[in-house]
Amino acid sequence: MIFLRIFFGHRRAFFQPCAALTGILLLCPLPSEAGSSPASRFQGCPANGQIGPVPAPTLSHFTLPAPLPKGLALYASQDLAAVAPAGWHCLELYGSSGAFLMLKPDAFPQTDSTLEVRISGPGIQVSSTSGTTSGRFDVARTIARAFPTHQPFVQSVIQEGIEPTSRFPTGPYPDDQITREGDRDIAFVTPAHTVGFGTESRLTANNTPIKGVIHLTSAQDLMTIHVRLASNQSHLTQTIIDQTRKLNADFAR
Repeated sequence: MIFLRIFFGHRRAFFQPCAALTGILLLCPLPSEAGSSPASRFQGCPANGQIGPVPAPTLSHFTLPAPLPKGLALYASQDLAAVAPAGWHCLELYGSSGAFLMLKPDAFPQTDSTLEVRISGPGIQVSSTSGTTSGRFDVARTIARAFPTHQPFVQSVIQEGIEPTSRFPTGPYPDDQITREGDRDIAFVTPAHTVGFGTESRLTANNTPIKGVIHLTSAQDLMTIHVRLASNQSHLTQTIIDQTRKLNADFAR
């Protein structure tokens, strides 16, 4: 492939041959010139939680694992990052149990009700739950259902005597479709109008499935991604999951 560099006054552009008509060579911009810049496709996400509001970052310290397909953007809060459709809104909630980043097409309320917000339509949630703080109860509940080789952790939490054994049912949700990717990773699909791993988030059940992944780190923390998109964007689901997973380093722990 031949690339040409052409100067227009003080501006420089890179082109590649793309067609020829009756001996005339037509030049097209390289993809990096034709697309929007990475900075224009980044949106910082504010946070709210245990010690109050935190402003949205103006720069991201997360590195994209691959170029973003058209229509997607990078969103990042102080703790977590996600790839989602461009033009969405985002908010992180945090506390002693961990943090989760929510994204949806419409704005989040600017009141105390933000802490209780639910997502009834399209949405994405990326969560980090600590297995050593108050988050250990949620971690144990997920392990009981998803990771049979790590049941000793569940028993250690039950033996604390704070929550009864009945709060830690074992085995996957009956309607979920589960794909195991090792003893610390699963992918799931929670079908429409059912309760499952997909609804263990701020996404409530509706007529569209929720897809996602769950990773149990070596430190017994949980990293999860939940994705539900409108039908005209559903083809982006796996790309969003894959790139969001690579953005957050704890998925590799």
